[in-house]
Amino acid sequence: MCDYCGCRRSGPTAELAVEHVRLLELGDQVHDSLFYGDRRVTDVDAVFSELTDLLQMHAVKEEIGLFEHAKQIPQLADRITDLCQEHQDLYHWLADGPSGARVADALRLLVTHIEDEEYDLFPHIINVLDPEQWDEITLAHRAVEAAWAERAG
Repeated sequence: MCDYCGCRRSGPTAELAVEHVRLLELGDQVHDSLFYGDRRVTDVDAVFSELTDLLQMHAVKEEIGLFEHAKQIPQLADRITDLCQEHQDLYHWLADGPSGARVADALRLLVTHIEDEEYDLFPHIINVLDPEQWDEITLAHRAVEAAWAERAG
């Protein structure tokens, strides 16, 4: 992942980028366990559960935060629609658990989805939104995290 534009250094995009790193780590663990018999993952179900839980929270943060503002930019509207559809595809393909028929497809999509966000969306939007919009995105993130914590609680 690049560090050229600064989107990974602070603010909501940096927060999302940290979650991207964790999602990729979990995806790699699930992949290696299921497809290569990697015995370092002793409980693939727990790792898979962490992956899907984080993915759901992360996607909601994006959709009610960053994406809500990004889709107001005409040249990004279609791209945001595509990214939201990819979230739906990921949910659907992961719904049957780690032994589901589309898990490998979902893990591949997760990688390309994150690359699209980190290399295309984040650098484009980092200097387009105003400080008030970034504050609104941050508030949306905190609201989602609070709801997730209450749900887990």
